[in-house]
Amino acid sequence: MDRSSTTMKWVSFFMLLLLPHLALSTPAQDGLVANGDFEATPSNGFPSEAIIEGPTEIPSWKSNGTVEIVSSGEKQGGMILIVPQGRHAVRLGNDAEISQEIEVEKGSIYSVTFSAARTCAQLESLNVSAASASQTIDLQTLYNVQGWNPYAVSFNAEEQSFRLVFKNPGMEDDPTCGPIIDTIAIKKLFTPDKPKDNAVMNGDFEEGPWMFRNTSLGVLLPTNLDEETSSLPGWIVESNRAVRFIDSDHFAVPQGKRAIELLSGKEGIISQMVETKANKLYTLTFSLGHADDKCKEPLAVMAFAGDQAQNMHYTPNSNSTFQISKLNFTAKADRTRIAFYSVYYNTRSDDMSSLCGPVVDDVRVWFSESNGLRGLGLVRLGLVILGLVWVMV
Repeated sequence: MDRSSTTMKWVSFFMLLLLPHLALSTPAQDGLVANGDFEATPSNGFPSEAIIEGPTEIPSWKSNGTVEIVSSGEKQGGMILIVPQGRHAVRLGNDAEISQEIEVEKGSIYSVTFSAARTCAQLESLNVSAASASQTIDLQTLYNVQGWNPYAVSFNAEEQSFRLVFKNPGMEDDPTCGPIIDTIAIKKLFTPDKPKDNAVMNGDFEEGPWMFRNTSLGVLLPTNLDEETSSLPGWIVESNRAVRFIDSDHFAVPQGKRAIELLSGKEGIISQMVETKANKLYTLTFSLGHADDKCKEPLAVMAFAGDQAQNMHYTPNSNSTFQISKLNFTAKADRTRIAFYSVYYNTRSDDMSSLCGPVVDDVRVWFSESNGLRGLGLVRLGLVILGLVWVMV
């Protein structure tokens, strides 16, 4: 009895020692990172106009340089500072940064969604980095009249944790000018399996970055030429401007819960390399539609499949907000590039600042020759049956 009691005490002792380490190694859950909305009260309270400097002023974040907590409705000169969501956000001055250490699952791909707005400077940008990878987001383009947007970038978790850093690389005459950031969330991405009858990965766009339910702006996906670490698994954004990841809660989506809205004409391109067999006939099909976001028509998409390209216009239908479009092509190699961009530069009918465009969803590439042969076989069978009937008569 004494020996058993002693053993239990030692087990309990070791468990107490291990628990803190186990907690530290738990990967981050999908959603807001710690104090990702900057609503946690600093130890000295929320400042009205004070400059926050030092590593412990913003709960859960380390800061370097001129970092300021701004409040909704706050003014600077004659300008009202934009706080994307909630009551507070953070502004980064010249060469300033905030960072947070995040536990992740080694070898996995993570997407980081955040809201950002510019302030004083015309050419503001924001650098987002994790471990050895970084990406600079251009905030010059205003995609809507609200003046802010959610963005998503992705990183490969090379270790069990990475330091997520947001930095203002600019140097303005006014050291307090700089981007405002808010609502930072993380999501572990999964690579969807390819359907047996479709060569396109994530052709329904159901797998993608974290989306905030209370935000009706979608998520902008900036340029990303690395298909291995894309916020939209399987796809790359190979253009100067972003495309928009949209949801069925706030937009018209052809099928499922997610789709892509193409913005900025040729400056917003998505593409994917799909597996094919050389000299075989294939068919590319996709849903082309209207997001029901007051986007002015005409809406059209330029679709590419290998060396084939076709301009496809969306034709409004009172019974549906989308249509099925098709492009036949002959593969020239073992991999074929498919791509889409908006033919026009569209804006909303209720303002001239909010960019919009056609919606693409349910992208499929299938080996059409086998289907054609199957159809031809049915025709032949029908002719044989008719011949037999004629003979019997």
